[in-house]
Amino acid sequence: MGIIHTGGVKKGKESNLVPLAVIIAALAGLLISIVTARASFHVYLYYLSVICLIVAIFSLLIYGFLAHPVYDFIKKRRVIRKHKNLAKKYFDEFKDFTERFGEFIESNRCDNIPYALRDLNSSVEFRNISFLSTQDIHNLFYHFKERLKRFDRTKEDFTLLVKEFDTILDMYNKFCLCKPVEEIRRTGRDNVKEHTKEEYKKYKGVYERFIGEYTDFGKKLNKEFGERIFRKYFEMPKEL
Repeated sequence: MGIIHTGGVKKGKESNLVPLAVIIAALAGLLISIVTARASFHVYLYYLSVICLIVAIFSLLIYGFLAHPVYDFIKKRRVIRKHKNLAKKYFDEFKDFTERFGEFIESNRCDNIPYALRDLNSSVEFRNISFLSTQDIHNLFYHFKERLKRFDRTKEDFTLLVKEFDTILDMYNKFCLCKPVEEIRRTGRDNVKEHTKEEYKKYKGVYERFIGEYTDFGKKLNKEFGERIFRKYFEMPKEL
């Protein structure tokens, strides 16, 4: 598809040059006619006409060779400037989402899904369930927060930060929530105490609202940047 698109652009540029070529040919024909009929012109008028036509022809030739490269360069610079402004504009809002995520992996907090599942760690029925410690995610997140401090206000660095955060969020989502819950469901949901289910459901709702707001934010920025920077989808943990 990329080859077809490039060919279409090239064909469009070539078609735009057709009227220019016609004008140059007409001017060249007029120049030849004037040179041929030199004896019919006043000397001053003759040289003035010839010089003007030569200047016009060469100006159009230079324009034909340089117009598109110059236009493409200006267009590219505008896109770079636009993306840089978008990165600066939305960085603080993106940072707020990362801070909110940090609350889900704090070991001393008692309002998140891993806390709701805490009793199952020591339960005989679920002793074979693999619960990834949020501390492992927290260590990655700490280094990511240090990276945030070095944001250089460019679209390229903003993109790298987003992808790094999306990777950390996906790891937490997959190995601290979705996989353990899936294993719990396979082992036996009837063995999960009722208060654990209630806590889990409450904190699951809080987490899902966060993910929903973050993905909506990502969709908006993907549209404004004109490319996919943010992940479009995160799998949600199932019910207990």
